[in-house]
Amino acid sequence: MNFKKILYFAKFLTIIVIVALTPSLCLYADNWSIIESDHFLVRYIQDIKSAQEIQKIAEVFFPEVTNSLGCPTGRKIDIWFCETRKEFNRTTNAPIQDWAAGVAYPLQARIVILDPALSEYKRLDLERLVKHEITHVVFGLCIGENLDNVPRWFNEGIAMYESDDWGYGNYWAILTGTIGNSIIPLFNISENFPNREYQVRLAYAESYSIISFISKRYGDEAIKGCIRELAKGKNFDEALASVTGANIDWIEGRWLKDLKKRYKWFSLFSSGLVLWGGATFILWIAFFRRKWKNRKIIKQWENEERGLYRLDFENEKEPEELDDQEENQEELEDDEDDK
Repeated sequence: MNFKKILYFAKFLTIIVIVALTPSLCLYADNWSIIESDHFLVRYIQDIKSAQEIQKIAEVFFPEVTNSLGCPTGRKIDIWFCETRKEFNRTTNAPIQDWAAGVAYPLQARIVILDPALSEYKRLDLERLVKHEITHVVFGLCIGENLDNVPRWFNEGIAMYESDDWGYGNYWAILTGTIGNSIIPLFNISENFPNREYQVRLAYAESYSIISFISKRYGDEAIKGCIRELAKGKNFDEALASVTGANIDWIEGRWLKDLKKRYKWFSLFSSGLVLWGGATFILWIAFFRRKWKNRKIIKQWENEERGLYRLDFENEKEPEELDDQEENQEELEDDEDDK
């Protein structure tokens, strides 16, 4: 009897909690407005201007990315635009790094985007962010359940490549990684990316770089063909080898050689011997230039002083000479008077 009462009381409390929470949940859901277009649902709370911009970017980009990847889809993609960090964390409902401003749930066709102005990277471009996350969803819907077998670097590299997500920070990361021999092996970023900020940036830069290398060496059709083979259920190594004729280890080796070749001059100038030698050479040039300039100035002063001295000397008269001249002048005046 007591057990039944406890069970009844527990059920009663559960109902009370559900009833208490339901209004707040409904209120939260009702706060979101929706803009619907052919391929997207864009949800927002207040900033309709940004929502409309996102919708425009998305609709223009959609046919481009589906054609480029060879992944047509008739499923509408749901984009949630969060105007505060609290909304972003609540909507993602998962632990997200502070630097993240977008999350894609490909198999759910869902994207959550934080207003770039609230991100740690203030220069984050809204257009690139939207394109990046849309690429993730289109790619994921095409691959399906086989998405779990795709290396993280390939997934992120495709998203960056399609959204043209390459800037100075990425360039600097791959440059310093190459000349510092700190490039992360692709195997180490196949499952997850590092947690440290610099290594995360390097991992993203490498992802873009290797996809760009494959595209230039084998053509964009190789990327599309690899995605097609992945959609059939093949593992990544088989899919890549079937369209390129090479395994990932060989391609990675060629890519690393290409990086070293491209940045060899930076590597030369970054060496200590060249750096200190160049600095010494520049200092010597500055020293002799300054010395020559000082000599030129001193010579100019000497010439000016000589000129002034010569002028003073010519204008200067001895007292006796002046007296003789005055006497001669008086005699001439007396002669004129006599006449």
